[in-house]
Amino acid sequence: MKKKYTFSVIVLLFVIVIFSCSKSNEEEYVALPKVSVNLATVPYAKLSEYHFFDGALKEQNPTANVVPYEPASALFSDYAHKKRFIWLPNNTHATYNGDENVFEFPVGAAMIKTFYYDHVQPSNTTKMVETRLLIRKSTGWQAYTYVWNDEQTDALLETTGNGVHKPVNWIDDNGENKTVNYWVPSQTECITCHKINPNQTGEITIPIGPKPQNLNTIFNYSTGAENQITKWKSLGILGTDVPALSAIHSTVDWRDISKSLESRARSYIDINCAHCHREGGHCAYVSQRFNFSNNDLHTFGVCLVPLFNIPNGPFVINGGNADYSEMIIRMSSTQGDIMMPYIGRSLVHQEGVQLMKDWINTLPANCH
Repeated sequence: MKKKYTFSVIVLLFVIVIFSCSKSNEEEYVALPKVSVNLATVPYAKLSEYHFFDGALKEQNPTANVVPYEPASALFSDYAHKKRFIWLPNNTHATYNGDENVFEFPVGAAMIKTFYYDHVQPSNTTKMVETRLLIRKSTGWQAYTYVWNDEQTDALLETTGNGVHKPVNWIDDNGENKTVNYWVPSQTECITCHKINPNQTGEITIPIGPKPQNLNTIFNYSTGAENQITKWKSLGILGTDVPALSAIHSTVDWRDISKSLESRARSYIDINCAHCHREGGHCAYVSQRFNFSNNDLHTFGVCLVPLFNIPNGPFVINGGNADYSEMIIRMSSTQGDIMMPYIGRSLVHQEGVQLMKDWINTLPANCH
């Protein structure tokens, strides 16, 4: 009787264990939605419909094959923080097109950039403001803007074409209270910065940041720190045509004081100004060329007489005299007809202005 009872208990326990394991596996397995970029139906009404992120959308946790990235230096946008991601369709990759040019991405590729603020008052929380998408269609890149709702649960496609203001009050990294009536740009304003007119053959829309010169830096991935170009190669985002890392003429983080003052200043101006002040850019009609690869200091602005003269700015960059340089006057202004850049900011980037002043004041004072 004892043996029979023991055998029955063993059988019963075996059944329970098998059933429990089976049930547990079923409960743990959840089929996550795949990224959806249907070129025939985008743009979707909500950011969540693309399935770029897992879990709560606000957390910006990328799904499989959605890869975060960050350029060496970032464009100033009224002190907003940014999270950037890239996604490519299966079995596709981008190709190299020069150190200072954006990689050539395949049809179907998507770039995601979310603008947000930390320590937003009165609750001291993180506030997502907008998410911009660039999606590569067969006809070229298309730009779409999504504005986050007050509940911070999703972002809705901006369809008015007029842009929208989003007031933000936050505590900055120095513990100071700041306020901005953040401007989510209109479609026209977005295209102004993201357009290029190569050889006057007609305007096309392009990304700004994902260039070899900007991605030859270390990024802290969830799997560890790694060079971004190396990482992209390992993931199949890039092919074998990209030069060795040491051969890429690369920008630096303008905040990194271990780098030379000149390389920091030129990197800052490149990411903030060169997309317009370059061949084929929106401001190509003026003489200055702010792209990082331009080693001609005169066309970079040193002792260059500006096309549109403003008081106390006889030269774009007045060597040895930053306060009498057109560049500094425009960077320090919030007046619409003077300020530069005139799109994408309403505040003065005090740290950026100081960086450029410091560099200009080291240049020979021989402009006349």
